[in-house]
Amino acid sequence: MKRCISLWCGLALVLCVTQAADACTSIRIKTEDGLVFYARTFEGGVDFQNGMAVIPKGTVYHGTLPDNTSKGLTWTTKYGLVGMTAFKMPLLSDGLNEKGLVVANLMFPGYAGYEKFDPGKANITLAHFELATWLLSSFATVAEVRQALGKVQVCEGPTVVSGFSLPLHFAVHDAQGDCLVIEYVKGKLHTYDNPLGVTTNSPTFDWMTTYLNNFINLSPDNVPEKKLTGLTLHQFGQGSGMIGLPGDFTPPSRLVRMVALTQAVRPVKGPEAGLNLAMTIINNVDVPKGAAREKTDKGILADYNQWTVAVDLARKRYYFHTYDNKNWRYIDLAKALQTAKGMQSIPLEVPADYPDVTATAK
Repeated sequence: MKRCISLWCGLALVLCVTQAADACTSIRIKTEDGLVFYARTFEGGVDFQNGMAVIPKGTVYHGTLPDNTSKGLTWTTKYGLVGMTAFKMPLLSDGLNEKGLVVANLMFPGYAGYEKFDPGKANITLAHFELATWLLSSFATVAEVRQALGKVQVCEGPTVVSGFSLPLHFAVHDAQGDCLVIEYVKGKLHTYDNPLGVTTNSPTFDWMTTYLNNFINLSPDNVPEKKLTGLTLHQFGQGSGMIGLPGDFTPPSRLVRMVALTQAVRPVKGPEAGLNLAMTIINNVDVPKGAAREKTDKGILADYNQWTVAVDLARKRYYFHTYDNKNWRYIDLAKALQTAKGMQSIPLEVPADYPDVTATAK
């Protein structure tokens, strides 16, 4: 696959607004009958020209070196995949492959630091923003990803215009429910098994799991009344066991909120119930425009939930909705790959459709 100059023009804009797009959240749900579902959000303060792509197996990629040349790792996609793109780049920031592997780019500001470029290893080097596409197109399970990571060099991709970096870490899920977090910090690769299946942003994942100890008191069970001398205290209503659950949009608070909800929900069976549960939980980190913002020299940048996905890893269905159209739609990956002869683009922004059911009243 040839990449043109517009790839780097798009990347330039991404690099300039990185700090206004760091509120990503991902979760994993397992049903009682062994089905696995994944969901995530993407937030940003500017228009990322988001799109969706279907990429068939047999597509050729060339890894990008820090000097902005395509002379790095060359690979051919082993598996077909579907996922989200930005600025019409032929790379996925989130996606699903035909074996049920999911990979998510999640912002990691202040901590991301990739491996030092070694010219002698140029043929096994790729840019950090290409890692998700390489993993999705090459591997079927988290176990395979664990074994392969040390065989490539992941360097920081070229910076342009303002010299900003694109700080990323990565969450990987498979159809068996295994989950891995991949982080590059101070030039070193760090991987973490993630039995909870929840990932957000900074700080590092090991810090996040330690932070959870502050919320050991949280419970889905209501707190019983407490008798004091001359006074009995009791709850005002349902939910007293979750008093103290963070409701803000910072990465640690979103992680605590998602861990609490994914652990507290009643178990479900079947694909429809599992999908509904994943969709319901992920909506709890929606960011309305204006609720998370910062002042800049050019005005106010307000992060908002640009798109959300929910993935049925067994049926290979990639569901999505956008900020302006909350109706869930989906791509059936198997069907899409049957007719894909090259990379195909699918628009995200279509008008919302609210069916009028007035005539069905009886």
